[in-house]
Amino acid sequence: MSDRKVALAFTLFIHLVVFGLLVFSWSTDPTLHKAPVVPPHVKATMVETSKQKKPPVAKPKPEKKPAPKPEPKPKPKPKQEPKPKPEPKPEPKPKPKPAPKPDPKPAPAPKPEKRPEPKPVAPEIDEPSIEEMLADEELAMEKEVEAAADEDQEQASNADQSDVEVASYTDAISAHVGQRWRIPGNYRNRDDITTRVRIQMIPGGEVINVSVVESSGYPDFDESVMNAVKLSSPLPVPDGPMFDKQFRSLVMEFDPKVAQ
Repeated sequence: MSDRKVALAFTLFIHLVVFGLLVFSWSTDPTLHKAPVVPPHVKATMVETSKQKKPPVAKPKPEKKPAPKPEPKPKPKPKQEPKPKPEPKPEPKPKPKPAPKPDPKPAPAPKPEKRPEPKPVAPEIDEPSIEEMLADEELAMEKEVEAAADEDQEQASNADQSDVEVASYTDAISAHVGQRWRIPGNYRNRDDITTRVRIQMIPGGEVINVSVVESSGYPDFDESVMNAVKLSSPLPVPDGPMFDKQFRSLVMEFDPKVAQ
């Protein structure tokens, strides 16, 4: 595309140069500026026409136009008086309907005579004797005592069963902690020292806090007990109401025998 543009520009430039040379040669030719030679048989003389008198031309007389007749003025139309509007006729008022006559009331029926109702006769009841009443009271009291005794016995059996379950879980916790308890060497064979701690747990047996309730008198021994409980988390505990009642906050006692 660039070569074609260069060729077109060069061609246009050549044309412009040729056109400029033609114009220049035409303007410098002396023969073109000479006056043309007029032949003798073509010469003519100029005659002034303004000096010759022309015959007067009669001006046409203007024709008289007839005067226009005045147009008759239109007669004024008589004013129409407005017709009176017809007054509306009053509508006839409806006649009031006659009031309906009340129906004749039926004659009152004769009231039936009230007959006296028969008085209810009270059935004859055999009243129990005082001895029978005392015997019934004694039977009722015996039944209540038996029911209370059964309930106490059931509660006692449940309590015994609950105590057994609690004891089994506390033994399991003690054995579980004993496996991870590292007792300082000078306390290992002693049986006269104990430490009581409170273990706070969440469901599942995870230990969240351990605190000393009753110290052994030896801080390093107490510290070893708390470290052992924390390392043993989670502890074996029951689920449900027993955990909330017995094991959420559990107090246990540890002595060196637990770790043996």
